[in-house]
Amino acid sequence: MEEKDPKFDQKFERFSKSFVEQIESLSQIASEFSAFAKMPDTRMDKFNLFEIINQAVIIFKQMDNFSIVYEVPVTPFIINADRDQLLRCFNNLLKNAIEATPQDREGLLVIDYTISGKNILLTVKDNGNGIPEGMRQKIFEPNFTTKSSGTGLGLAFVKNSIENAGGKVWFETELGRGTTFYLSLPLADA
Repeated sequence: MEEKDPKFDQKFERFSKSFVEQIESLSQIASEFSAFAKMPDTRMDKFNLFEIINQAVIIFKQMDNFSIVYEVPVTPFIINADRDQLLRCFNNLLKNAIEATPQDREGLLVIDYTISGKNILLTVKDNGNGIPEGMRQKIFEPNFTTKSSGTGLGLAFVKNSIENAGGKVWFETELGRGTTFYLSLPLADA
């Protein structure tokens, strides 16, 4: 275009057509990948929820400019869930919190809990950017992402993992102030 090529219009049209075909091809590949990549079989096991959270915290606690506040309780809370799914669930939540924090802000993630009868309510609270209004309804949908490098499976996986364990997940968010994820899980039967 800058060189005033007389064949620019033809070349541009050919490039545009090729570009659209490539996008359609990638979209098809993504759809096939999504259909193929179903959740692995759930293997239920009884274990201490606090140990799994601590495993995720240890991995992410070394990040620069980011602090995680989490005290491992002395008394265990035994749940019946898939251990690997729960670990991936907490890895996703922690990774998202770190990525949601602006570079110029000291990141802070606070993990806390309340036990009420035979249930636990975990809170995973960050001080990141928050979730924009138009995205809140879709946040747990598969293939939805706000990141250029994301697959959109992270929070869908979190929801699926928590529900497989008989629990529920939801969130509250405030733009510029952060997001809190709530995870409610039942105590395993004795």
